[in-house]
Amino acid sequence: MSNLRVNKLRAYLKKSNIDAMMIACPANVRYLSGFTSAESWLLISAKQNVFISDFRYKLQAQQEIDKSYQIEMVTTSVYALLAELCKKLKIKLICFEPDHITYNQYSRIKVALLPETRIITAQNFVEQLRMIKSPEEIALIRQAVKIVKKSLNQLKPLIKPGISERALKTKLELLLIDNGSTQPAFDTIVASGPNAAMPHAVTTERKIKNNEPIIIDVGATVQGYKSDLTRTFFSGKISQYIEYYKLVATAQDRAISLIRPQVKIEKIDFAAREVLKAADLDKYFGHSLGHGVGLEVHEAPNISNKNSMRLKKSMVFTVEPGIYIPDSGGIRIEDMVLVTNKGCEIL
Repeated sequence: MSNLRVNKLRAYLKKSNIDAMMIACPANVRYLSGFTSAESWLLISAKQNVFISDFRYKLQAQQEIDKSYQIEMVTTSVYALLAELCKKLKIKLICFEPDHITYNQYSRIKVALLPETRIITAQNFVEQLRMIKSPEEIALIRQAVKIVKKSLNQLKPLIKPGISERALKTKLELLLIDNGSTQPAFDTIVASGPNAAMPHAVTTERKIKNNEPIIIDVGATVQGYKSDLTRTFFSGKISQYIEYYKLVATAQDRAISLIRPQVKIEKIDFAAREVLKAADLDKYFGHSLGHGVGLEVHEAPNISNKNSMRLKKSMVFTVEPGIYIPDSGGIRIEDMVLVTNKGCEIL
């Protein structure tokens, strides 16, 4: 699998007349080599795959990474090693990931390289490759989704007045581990009452009260692959929020009904917002409709009204409309979908 991915990257480099690419994003390093830790780089040239790290990761690299990689350990500085490799491999033009290299690192690389070696930014090509999930990746994501659903079902009897947000979060994260997650995919959100009006609320010691909404946003991790689901619960009879919930569910259904290959992403986002707009509630939905999920919990594609990209088979992303009423509460329903040959599947 790693060789296939690297070959696609090489084809991109050849087409772009670029001699090599430097990979620093941990998720991209894992995607292309199999290495599961951070603080490592890859150098992919026309004929050579090089893994660059230091002594701390030597044994792990030997155990994990694809055998097509030459393992290089940093002894002086990564910049000196990179310059040495570029000279050895006769690299004249190298590109890097601007979102994952600091300006300080860029400056030091530029100084270390020979004058005849130019360095430029790369478009997010590896991220584009990662948007299309393989059957193996989809299977791992399915498992991560299944773990979250099972854990939420087990947690549900505890969601009642008197228990704190923090207690629910702690219990839920233990359930994730018990059910097979290596770790939470992100910092779990449990937001009740007025806290639920904040899309990315920080879980607090606040105790749940009668007649209020509780938003729980949680994900699991299986062999590096993530899931991300949100459910809204109620601690009593709150008719206004039940109506909000029905509207959000309708908005999600409307968006999902349009998902299939070749549909523009902006059209999906627009469909969900139109439902809320008709009820004069669109002003309470200020974030994107969703995002890709894979080795990272937020990755391409971004599901928003600013993205005119067309959907492709085997993309996996969230659909998560919401309503957030300041100082009152909120509703969010988030599911993950897989684009299929003719439509989509809710994972």
